[in-house]
Amino acid sequence: MLFGKKLIEKKIFIEGLKCGGCVKRVENVLSSFKEIKTLNVSLDEKCAYLALKKDIDNNILSQAIEDLGFKVINIE
Repeated sequence: MLFGKKLIEKKIFIEGLKCGGCVKRVENVLSSFKEIKTLNVSLDEKCAYLALKKDIDNNILSQAIEDLGFKVINIE
């Protein structure tokens, strides 16, 4: 909890994560969003886990990742 507010959790499934460099590129672009409190990109699971202080539209997150050349399969 952040100042009594519940964090918003999202899991982004990403196609095309092949190495640590791919993970780093996704981490770098997602960490530019000030709304993200915590971020973990898993190469094994091919997904990114986010905890947000304030919601970000899924289309904005998808576009940022897809602009790197990856494909967002789903966001939960």
